[in-house]
Amino acid sequence: GLLHAEAYRHDDKARLHESLPELAAAMASRTTLKNVTLDSFIVSATPYEDVRARYDDGTWDRERFGDRHILFREVDPHGYVARIVTPADDRS
Repeated sequence: GLLHAEAYRHDDKARLHESLPELAAAMASRTTLKNVTLDSFIVSATPYEDVRARYDDGTWDRERFGDRHILFREVDPHGYVARIVTPADDRS
């Protein structure tokens, strides 16, 4: 889990969301499908406070985790689902 993860910059699993839009564009260019969207999220079962203290350099706030698609269930047990299924353009 995240308590044992490497720093974000070295964690391919956590950074997957960064490369998926490019992969989606490449897929769309090779097919007739033009609305291909790929994304990824990590939903942590470990509470934010436990992860925050040990992840990366220990300074990450909830917003920084969320911006990097790492969400926590304990804040709102179902709220993270809305974040996942809402298109990025509509997340304001």
